[in-house]
Amino acid sequence: MKNTQLKLVALLFGLMLFSCHKPSLEEPSKKLQLLKASQANKKVLLIGIDGLQYDKIGEIETPNFDTFSFTKAYTGGVVGTPSEQGTKSGPGWMTILTGVWGDKHGVPNNSSGTYESQAKSIFQYLKEGNSSIKTSSIATWAPIHEFLQNQMSYIDTRSQGGNDSDATTSALNEINNSNPEFLFVHFDNIDIVGHSSGFTTNYYKAIKEMDERLGLLKNAIDKRSKDKNEDWLIILTTDHGRKGQGYSHGGQSEQEKTIFIGMNKTGNDEFTSTVSQIPNNSLNNLYSYPAQTSIVPTILTYLNVDITPSSKLSSTSLIGDLGPRKVMINPINNNLYWYSISSNNAEIYKNDQLIATVPAAQGYYNDVDTSQGVLNYTVLIDGQIGSVIRKNYKITAGLDWNDITNNTAYFFRTDDKYVKYNKLSDESYYTSPINNSTWAGLDSYKEKINAAFKWNNNKGYFFLNDGTYIRYDMNNDSVDPGFPKAINNTTWPGLYGLGNKIIAAFQWNNTKAYLFLNDGRYIRYDMNNDSVDPGYPKEINNTTWPGLGNYSTKITAAIDWNSQYFYIFLKDNTYLKYDKQSDSVITGYPKPINSSTWPGLLK
Repeated sequence: MKNTQLKLVALLFGLMLFSCHKPSLEEPSKKLQLLKASQANKKVLLIGIDGLQYDKIGEIETPNFDTFSFTKAYTGGVVGTPSEQGTKSGPGWMTILTGVWGDKHGVPNNSSGTYESQAKSIFQYLKEGNSSIKTSSIATWAPIHEFLQNQMSYIDTRSQGGNDSDATTSALNEINNSNPEFLFVHFDNIDIVGHSSGFTTNYYKAIKEMDERLGLLKNAIDKRSKDKNEDWLIILTTDHGRKGQGYSHGGQSEQEKTIFIGMNKTGNDEFTSTVSQIPNNSLNNLYSYPAQTSIVPTILTYLNVDITPSSKLSSTSLIGDLGPRKVMINPINNNLYWYSISSNNAEIYKNDQLIATVPAAQGYYNDVDTSQGVLNYTVLIDGQIGSVIRKNYKITAGLDWNDITNNTAYFFRTDDKYVKYNKLSDESYYTSPINNSTWAGLDSYKEKINAAFKWNNNKGYFFLNDGTYIRYDMNNDSVDPGFPKAINNTTWPGLYGLGNKIIAAFQWNNTKAYLFLNDGRYIRYDMNNDSVDPGYPKEINNTTWPGLGNYSTKITAAIDWNSQYFYIFLKDNTYLKYDKQSDSVITGYPKPINSSTWPGLLK
C-alpha cells in the first residue's frame, strides 16, 4: 500500500512538472531566431555627408538622423604636431578612408591632380584580410576616387560624379541588387549649399533632404537585413566643420575641426565617453573625443579583419575591445602617451620594430632615441592599435635661390635631406637626399651645415659648424673650387672667432646680411663694404628685434622671402614671420611647421 501510494504520488508530481515545463511552440522558434541572428552575415554601410556641421543637425527635425547614436569627434589632426592637416575635403576624406592623418596619407589639400594617397585604404585592408569581401564606393565628389587611384583595384563597384539624387539611386541599387560587404556613399549637396549660402534656411533645407535620403537607405538596409539574415553596421560622418557663418573651412578653429560620428550600433567607451587626462587640452578639450581616424579600425573590427601594428592606423576602434586611446606625443617631455585601463600589457613598436612591453595602464613610454628622421610609434593593446609620428629632425638652413622667377627656395634639414620649395604656390616641389648629384661638392659637408644665405652675386654661402664656409655657384650649380675655407678677418672681416657660432643667416634687400649666433646675439654684415658693421655683435631682444627676444636662443634657420618678409625657424619646428616694413614679428607667431603652413617641408 505504501509503495503504491508512493508510486501514485511520484506519477502525479511528474505530471505536474510536465505541465509546468511543457515547451511552448514558440520557444524553438525564438531559439532558432537567436541562432540565426548570431550567424547573420556582417556588412557595413559608411555614409559620408560632406560639410555637415554637427550642431546644426539638432536644430531641426531629423527623424532618421535621430535613430542613430552620435558622438562629437575631430578632424584636422592635432594642432602643432606632424598630424595637423587642413580641414579641407581632400585630406578629410582620405583620413576617413585610410585611418591615418595627412602625415601618412600625404594629401594636404583638394588638388587631386597633384596628390595621391600614399596610405592603404579601407578597401585594400578589407581585400587583404578577406579576398572574398565585395566592396563598393559611390563618390559624388569625384576627386575622392582620384586621390585613391592606386586603390581602385580593391573596389569591385564604383561610380563618381553626379548629384546626391544620383548617389542615392546608385546606393539603393547596390543595397537592393548587389551583395557588397562594404559600401561607401558620399553626399555633397550640404557642402555646396554651405559654400554658397552659409548657415541659412537653404542649409537647413539641405539637411532635411539628406535626412530623407538617409531614411531611404536605412529602410532598404532594414529590409535587406530581414530578408537575407544580415547584420549591418551603418556609420555616419563628415569630412570637416565650417567656419563662422558656414561659408568656408580649412583652418584649425574649434568649429572647423568639430565633426561627428554616428552609428546604429552600441559603441565602446571610446565612442561613449571622453578622456580628460591627455597631453593636449586645447580647443575646449576637443581631443578628448574620438578622432576621424577611428572609422577605419571600427569597420575592420566589425568585419573581423585583424589589425596589425604594421598598418600604423592612428586610432582604436569604436566597437569591440578597447585598444590604446588618445595616442599622442607629449610636447612637454616628448614621451609617447596613451590612455588604457586594461590589465594586459602594451607592446610598443618603433618603425615596425618591437622596442618595449609595458603595463597597458602605465599610459606612457619614454624613448631616448635621438636618431634623425621620421619615427613612427605604434601601441598595441588587446588587438587594437594607435600610432603617432615624431619627426626627429629640424630645418638647419634656408637658401633663397637665384633663378629667373625668383620663386624657388631650398631648405636643408638635420636628416641630410633638402626640400625644393615653390614660393609662388607655397608648397614643396620635392624632398631629396643631399649628395654630389643633387648639390655638387656639398655631400661631404651636409652634416655640418649650420646656416646659408644668398649673396647678390649669384653665390650662395654655407656656414659650417667647424668654423669654415663654402661658396656655392648658382650658375654652375656646384661648390666653387678651393672651398671650404676658414672664417677669419681676411675672408669675412669682423667674423673671426665667431664662425662656428652662426646658426642662421639671411639677406636684407641686397645691402645687409644678418647672422644669428647660437648665444642669442646677432651680427649685421655690410655686403657693399664686405665687413661687419661697427658695434656688432649685439644682443637679440625685443628692442633690436621686436617680438624676437623670447626666441633668441631657439633659432635654427632663417630665409629671406621677398621685399617685405623673411622667416625664422625655431628648434621646436615652429616658425616666425618677420615684417621688414614694420620691423617686427607679426602677431600670432610662432606657428607650427606642418602640412597647412609649409606643405611638404617636413615630409
